[in-house]
Amino acid sequence: MSVQDTLSLYAAVVEITDQMLDAAKQHDWERLALLEAECAERIRSVSLGTCDEPLMEPEQKLKVAHIKKILDSDREIRNIIDPWMVKLSGLLSNNAANRQMFDTYQQLIRPSR
Repeated sequence: MSVQDTLSLYAAVVEITDQMLDAAKQHDWERLALLEAECAERIRSVSLGTCDEPLMEPEQKLKVAHIKKILDSDREIRNIIDPWMVKLSGLLSNNAANRQMFDTYQQLIRPSR
Protein backbone atom coordinates (compact mmCIF):
# COMPACT_ATOMS: atom_id res chain seq x y z
CA MET A 1 0.00 0.00 0.00
CA SER A 2 1.38 3.41 -0.90
CA VAL A 3 1.66 6.41 1.40
CA GLN A 4 -1.18 8.05 -0.51
CA ASP A 5 -3.37 4.95 -0.13
CA THR A 6 -2.70 4.93 3.61
CA LEU A 7 -3.48 8.61 4.02
CA SER A 8 -6.60 8.23 1.86
CA LEU A 9 -7.88 5.46 4.13
CA TYR A 10 -7.38 7.63 7.20
CA ALA A 11 -9.08 10.56 5.46
CA ALA A 12 -12.03 8.29 4.58
CA VAL A 13 -12.37 7.27 8.23
CA VAL A 14 -12.32 10.95 9.23
CA GLU A 15 -15.10 11.65 6.74
CA ILE A 16 -17.20 8.74 8.00
CA THR A 17 -16.74 9.68 11.66
CA ASP A 18 -17.81 13.24 10.81
CA GLN A 19 -20.96 11.79 9.22
CA MET A 20 -21.46 9.59 12.30
CA LEU A 21 -21.23 12.64 14.54
CA ASP A 22 -23.80 14.43 12.39
CA ALA A 23 -26.13 11.41 12.61
CA ALA A 24 -25.69 11.26 16.41
CA LYS A 25 -26.45 14.96 16.74
CA GLN A 26 -29.65 14.38 14.76
CA HIS A 27 -30.45 11.24 16.81
CA ASP A 28 -30.56 9.30 13.54
CA TRP A 29 -29.61 5.97 15.11
CA GLU A 30 -30.25 3.90 11.98
CA ARG A 31 -27.92 6.04 9.89
CA LEU A 32 -25.38 6.03 12.71
CA ALA A 33 -25.41 2.22 12.82
CA LEU A 34 -24.92 1.98 9.05
CA LEU A 35 -22.05 4.44 9.14
CA GLU A 36 -20.51 2.63 12.09
CA ALA A 37 -20.45 -0.60 10.08
CA GLU A 38 -18.85 1.23 7.15
CA CYS A 39 -16.31 2.83 9.48
CA ALA A 40 -15.42 -0.56 11.00
CA GLU A 41 -14.77 -1.90 7.51
CA ARG A 42 -12.48 1.01 6.68
CA ILE A 43 -10.62 0.60 9.96
CA ARG A 44 -10.10 -3.09 9.14
CA SER A 45 -8.59 -1.97 5.83
CA VAL A 46 -6.26 0.41 7.64
CA SER A 47 -5.16 -2.24 10.12
CA LEU A 48 -4.65 -4.91 7.43
CA GLY A 49 -2.80 -2.68 4.99
CA THR A 50 0.81 -1.94 5.54
CA CYS A 51 2.50 1.00 3.95
CA ASP A 52 5.25 0.00 1.53
CA GLU A 53 7.35 3.03 2.36
CA PRO A 54 8.02 5.01 5.52
CA LEU A 55 5.99 8.13 6.08
CA MET A 56 7.93 11.35 5.85
CA GLU A 57 7.37 14.03 8.49
CA PRO A 58 4.55 15.87 6.63
CA GLU A 59 2.68 12.61 5.97
CA GLN A 60 3.23 11.46 9.56
CA LYS A 61 1.81 14.76 10.84
CA LEU A 62 -1.20 14.40 8.56
CA LYS A 63 -1.77 10.83 9.75
CA VAL A 64 -1.60 11.98 13.38
CA ALA A 65 -4.00 14.85 12.62
CA HIS A 66 -6.45 12.36 11.07
CA ILE A 67 -6.21 10.09 14.10
CA LYS A 68 -6.79 13.01 16.49
CA LYS A 69 -9.85 14.10 14.46
CA ILE A 70 -11.23 10.55 14.51
CA LEU A 71 -10.75 10.34 18.29
CA ASP A 72 -12.33 13.78 18.82
CA SER A 73 -15.40 12.80 16.78
CA ASP A 74 -15.61 9.49 18.61
CA ARG A 75 -15.56 11.30 21.97
CA GLU A 76 -18.31 13.69 20.84
CA ILE A 77 -20.41 10.78 19.57
CA ARG A 78 -20.02 8.98 22.91
CA ASN A 79 -21.01 12.16 24.77
CA ILE A 80 -24.24 12.15 22.78
CA ILE A 81 -24.89 8.41 22.90
CA ASP A 82 -23.96 7.57 26.50
CA PRO A 83 -26.85 9.46 28.17
CA TRP A 84 -29.26 7.93 25.65
CA MET A 85 -27.86 4.45 26.33
CA VAL A 86 -28.26 4.95 30.09
CA LYS A 87 -31.87 6.01 29.55
CA LEU A 88 -32.51 3.03 27.25
CA SER A 89 -30.92 0.67 29.76
CA GLY A 90 -33.17 2.08 32.47
CA LEU A 91 -36.24 1.57 30.30
CA LEU A 92 -35.25 -1.99 29.52
CA SER A 93 -34.57 -2.72 33.20
CA ASN A 94 -37.91 -1.20 34.11
CA ASN A 95 -39.68 -3.30 31.49
CA ALA A 96 -37.95 -6.46 32.73
CA ALA A 97 -38.86 -5.65 36.34
CA ASN A 98 -42.45 -4.88 35.35
CA ARG A 99 -42.67 -8.12 33.40
CA GLN A 100 -41.29 -10.11 36.34
CA MET A 101 -43.77 -8.43 38.70
CA PHE A 102 -46.63 -9.15 36.29
CA ASP A 103 -45.60 -12.81 35.97
CA THR A 104 -45.36 -13.13 39.76
CA TYR A 105 -48.76 -11.52 40.19
CA GLN A 106 -50.28 -13.83 37.56
CA GLN A 107 -48.92 -16.86 39.43
CA LEU A 108 -50.45 -15.59 42.68
CA ILE A 109 -53.93 -15.01 41.28
CA ARG A 110 -54.16 -18.18 39.16
CA PRO A 111 -56.07 -20.93 40.88
CA SER A 112 -53.92 -23.94 41.74
CA ARG A 113 -54.71 -27.14 39.91
